[in-house]
Amino acid sequence: MAQTLPRSEEVSAEMAAHVVDIEQRLSELDKAFASGDGEQIAQQSLHLQRGLAESLVAFRKAEQAGLMPLTDELRSRLKLAQTRVLAQQAAVNRANASIDRTLSVLFPREESSTYGNLAQTPVSKALNAYR
Repeated sequence: MAQTLPRSEEVSAEMAAHVVDIEQRLSELDKAFASGDGEQIAQQSLHLQRGLAESLVAFRKAEQAGLMPLTDELRSRLKLAQTRVLAQQAAVNRANASIDRTLSVLFPREESSTYGNLAQTPVSKALNAYR
């Protein structure tokens, strides 16, 4: 005879499934970043956002029912997932900064004759000469 799980155990099992899903989606996003395929990165990012939204809905439902949806283990795993996201974000920021530096060297900004010389009075020219 099958025994039904108490409500809190059902919620814990559901939240564990959500955490596993988030971890898997992060792994897929890691693979997409490694491949360099922009479309794949965008697709995996959307999948991750969708999974996070679904997890949040389940968490709120459990909380409204007066249950503790996250065990200490699940909290720890979510913190690790957060660390992975922060590492991915930092890698993207470093790549973006590197690209910006490279492009600024390859395509230096030209001073605009329209706006660049508005404050070029004889006094400002003299002060700039000593900089």
